[in-house]
Amino acid sequence: MDDREMSITEHLTELRRRITIVIVTVGVLFLGGFFVSRPILHWLVARAHVKHIIVIGVPEAFFALIKVDLMLSLVVASPVVLYQVAAFVLPGLTDRERRVVGAVVGPGLILFLAGMAGGFFIFVPLVLHVMLTFVGQGVAEYWSLSNYLNFITYLTVPFGFLAELPLLSGILAHLGIIEPSMFRRYRRYAVVMAFLIAAIVAPPDALSMLIIGSAIYLVYEVSHGVARVVYRKRQRPARSSVPEPWGGNNG
Repeated sequence: MDDREMSITEHLTELRRRITIVIVTVGVLFLGGFFVSRPILHWLVARAHVKHIIVIGVPEAFFALIKVDLMLSLVVASPVVLYQVAAFVLPGLTDRERRVVGAVVGPGLILFLAGMAGGFFIFVPLVLHVMLTFVGQGVAEYWSLSNYLNFITYLTVPFGFLAELPLLSGILAHLGIIEPSMFRRYRRYAVVMAFLIAAIVAPPDALSMLIIGSAIYLVYEVSHGVARVVYRKRQRPARSSVPEPWGGNNG
């Protein structure tokens, strides 16, 4: 790897090349994914806990396929996106920072996909089930296809990013940027921020906001635990390297 300092023009050229690779990759996957987006859309509809999902307007079904295809393309292309970001950023980092970034790219991707899967398989059915219990007698359950897909997106993508927080807190604690005491100090603010974020990303009902806000705060406490474990391991070698007061030179 060439360690010479790059000019601004060379940085911009390199950035443009990395962005072009990402766009081309997503575009190719998008074109190929259009042939499998219809079966995936049918599978999503079949898993719905709603009796009737309808299409309102002529283009709604087409744009629903486009949305499914785009989400699928972004998920499949995520390893390429992460690699291009790392390849652009790593030359400007120290050796220690490069090792840390290289060690967390894979687990970070796995956690993101696992968080999305947890949001889809756990929280989507849970929120749907609880919400539909409020439907009274004589009220039919009709959802438009676009509303159903938006509902799934709002409950899966945020959980993908949430799953990254424990890993991020462990990295920052390992680098000495944060300490576990910071989590205790800002706990009350974390509660407020958790439910504020839930109010933004959750479907517009109080129950969904309560469930998502509680999940966000739970991730905050898990991040606190991870940071505490990593910070203690980081401090242990530092303490062991301090010479004992009675340990003079016996030679």
